[in-house]
Amino acid sequence: MLFKKEFDIDKEFFEEGVKRPKKRKLALRVFVAVLLITFAILCYSAFTFNFNTRFGNIDLSKPDLGLKEAQNYFFEAVKNYDNGEYDKAIENLNKQIAIVDDPDAYNYLAKIYMEKGNNELAIENYKKAVEFKPDFFEPNFELGKFYYSINDYKTASKYLTTASNSQPDNIEALSLTAETYKQTGKADEAIKIFEKILEFEPNSAFTNAKIGEIYFQRLQYKKAIPYLEDSIQTSFEENVAMELAKCYFELNSLESAKSIAEEILAENKDNKQAQSLKRAAEYKMGLSKEEAKEKEPVQTAQQPEPAPLNSKIVAEYIKEIELSIKTNWTPPVGSNLKKASVKFTVNRDGELISNVLFSSSGMPDFDKSALDAIEMSKPFPPLPDELNRESLDIVFTFDFNVGEP
Repeated sequence: MLFKKEFDIDKEFFEEGVKRPKKRKLALRVFVAVLLITFAILCYSAFTFNFNTRFGNIDLSKPDLGLKEAQNYFFEAVKNYDNGEYDKAIENLNKQIAIVDDPDAYNYLAKIYMEKGNNELAIENYKKAVEFKPDFFEPNFELGKFYYSINDYKTASKYLTTASNSQPDNIEALSLTAETYKQTGKADEAIKIFEKILEFEPNSAFTNAKIGEIYFQRLQYKKAIPYLEDSIQTSFEENVAMELAKCYFELNSLESAKSIAEEILAENKDNKQAQSLKRAAEYKMGLSKEEAKEKEPVQTAQQPEPAPLNSKIVAEYIKEIELSIKTNWTPPVGSNLKKASVKFTVNRDGELISNVLFSSSGMPDFDKSALDAIEMSKPFPPLPDELNRESLDIVFTFDFNVGEP
């Protein structure tokens, strides 16, 4: 019996030995199953997060519609847009938006409406795209361009600043952002952005011209000159060269001013500003050293020291020429808030000796209209004998209250 009992124990041992591998296999299978389920949950969560980040929040009140349908609508709409099927694209995008709020869908809708000429709906959808994705470059940039085009520089600045921060190496966005800063009186900020552009494009004629223009408008002629020179060396533009010539003229570098004016006239002989500036430089320099020597004793004998200006006589003279200037001034559309000052010189006989921009409006067309008004008003009446002057410098301000010199 003892032998039998021991045999029974051994049999039980061997039977347990046979069962153990089965338990291990079962445990392994359960572990693998749990692992796969966990992995699947993580994948789904990641996909849902990415999709919601990309498309917005899913409307869970519509269980019959899901992520796949939204994706299909979006990709089909993109195909429609690329094929020029705008109405179909709008239909598919609206179906997608009914499921999820997608900034890209709003952006595509805005582009379509803009191309169809419906600016109101385009702006509405660009703003919705920005609402769901504040740093979205394209809608911010497009909104900035739109508001810039209608001279709403303050609003344009807001969107363009976001766009340029989103893509800090986008030259077009940076340039337009700097322009809005310039138009809203933030000249120093504008210069910083233009300088940043020069880091990417050191020889940019446009950017150098813009920095030079800001310094010129602030009457900082010495700072303006190197930028304006770099600009015309890359690409000769009459208006930029004219600003450079005026800088030299105001700094009394008359030879340089005359030389640049002659370069402008070689390109366009009808440029009235260049003609006027050349005459002014020649007038100050004297026609030649020989003529100056010949005239010197005569001038000493015949010309007394100029008497102090009689403000009453000057005011009467300016009032006399004011009507002619106002009649010849045609300000451009949309410039009702602009103001510019022109400094011009009239000799004793009423001839226009010089005509230069003294204070810019920041709007080139407005500045040109002011300069043209002076040119078109010549010749002026002779200077009053009581002034006892060979010439008179006048600064005339142009705005919609023109008449206050």
